[in-house]
Amino acid sequence: MYLPSFVFVGPLPLFVVLMIVALLLTSFVLSRYHAPEHVRDLLWYGVLGAVLGEKGIYIITAFHYYLLHPAHLIFTPQSTLGTWGLGLGAGLAVILVFLTSHSLWKRTDWDALALALGPGLTVVSLGLNWLGFSSNLPLFTVAYHHLDRFATFFLFSLCMGMISLALFISHHTHRYAPGQLTGIFSFFTAISLVIAQFTAVRAQFQLSTVDWMAMALALTGYLLMGPARSGA
Repeated sequence: MYLPSFVFVGPLPLFVVLMIVALLLTSFVLSRYHAPEHVRDLLWYGVLGAVLGEKGIYIITAFHYYLLHPAHLIFTPQSTLGTWGLGLGAGLAVILVFLTSHSLWKRTDWDALALALGPGLTVVSLGLNWLGFSSNLPLFTVAYHHLDRFATFFLFSLCMGMISLALFISHHTHRYAPGQLTGIFSFFTAISLVIAQFTAVRAQFQLSTVDWMAMALALTGYLLMGPARSGA
C-alpha cells in the first residue's frame, strides 16, 4: 500500500524512505561510472536544497504552528505540501552549483547523470505526491484517500524503470556521441510524463506545470539526440 501521509516506516514516512533509497541508488551509479566531483556535487547539493526547501515552505506557510511544534519540522505529519518546497529548493541549489562549475561540465558528465537519475526517479516517483490527479484507469484506480493517485505514480515509475534498463543495456552495446544518452533520457522521460498524465482526471483540458516540463524535456532531448557538434 502506498500513501506518503499515512504509511510510515518507523518514524519516517514511506516517501522519505523511498527518497533515501533513490539517493543511495543514484549515488552508487555515479560512483560506478566514475562521475567527476562536480557531478556528485550537483546531486548532493540538490538534496540539501530539497531538504531546506521542504522545511522552508512549512515555516513560511505555518510559522506559528511549527514554532509551537518544532519536532514536526523533522517528521511532518499528514502533509504533502513540502513537495513543492522540495522541487524549488533542489532546483535553486542545482542552478547555483551549475553556475559555479559551468566551465567544468562536458556532455559526457550529463550522460553519467542521466544514467544515474533513471533508477533514482524510478524509485522516488512511487513516493512523491506531485502529479496530483485522480486516475481514470479502472485497472489501477484505488479510491482511498490519496490512493486514487497511485496509478499516475505507478505508471511513471514503470516507464522510468524500462527507460533505465534500456539505457544501461544500450550504453554497453552501442557507441553514442557525447550528450546523446542525455538526449534519449530527456526525450523518453518526457514521454513517460505524458503517458502518466493520461491517468489523471481533468475537469477540462489545460496545460499543467508537468505538461510544460514534458515539452521542455522533449525539445531538449530531441536536440541532444543528434550528433554532437563539439567535442566532449
